[in-house]
Amino acid sequence: MPEPASRQRLSVASRSLAAILGGYLAANLFVPAFARLVPMPPRDAAQLALMLSFVVFAAASVWAFACRSAARAWAGILGAAALFALVVAALPGGGA
Repeated sequence: MPEPASRQRLSVASRSLAAILGGYLAANLFVPAFARLVPMPPRDAAQLALMLSFVVFAAASVWAFACRSAARAWAGILGAAALFALVVAALPGGGA
């Protein structure tokens, strides 16, 4: 049985917010986490992390619409962001 139109619209809106806001959060937390993890000069690590953050944002957007439910989309994206935040908090700061 298909979902009512309003419920389907809310699901798409939630997934869109997860892709945009959650993806932005995850991509921005990825930069300092990656820069702390790679054994490179800080400036090079930061530049590489910035370039790879576009891949993280794109992957989060794809994930948001590939999941079976909007709740799983949010959980996956916020879980990745929490992991990146944990790395940032746990490792000593770099120049990123």
